[in-house]
Amino acid sequence: MRKTNKPFLRTGILLLLLLLIAGLFAAKAHTKPPQDAVILPDAAAREAWLTLRGWQLGTPAVSDTCIPAEWKTPAGQQWLALQHQQGLSPEQYAGLAAKRYLYPAENAGSAHCKAELLLCGDALAGAQIYDEETQVMRPVR
Repeated sequence: MRKTNKPFLRTGILLLLLLLIAGLFAAKAHTKPPQDAVILPDAAAREAWLTLRGWQLGTPAVSDTCIPAEWKTPAGQQWLALQHQQGLSPEQYAGLAAKRYLYPAENAGSAHCKAELLLCGDALAGAQIYDEETQVMRPVR
């Protein structure tokens, strides 16, 4: 009769469980917004945040997207600098899933201007006003 290696099997199972628990804690810690994050939990808060900055808005289009993991291109660096100028830190959400809220900016002077908010959960990761025709971005604030 073959002898089983029960101590090795138990140790292996225990290590797998510990790795699983550590992974769950790491995932939980990574999705928690920073203390200085702008939290916009619902449509009213998102619209109020933009309205307080002087924007008159239409009904938003909502889509799923992902925050880039890095910003190596000139356009990416420009976008990142724009976010920093507004006090936002999208690096804290690098690689995470996000919702994109795209509002018609009715008082922007062009029918092609949109106000865009990127949220990871309820935390604001990015915001800009841009012209869909020219691709020119500017800060919301």
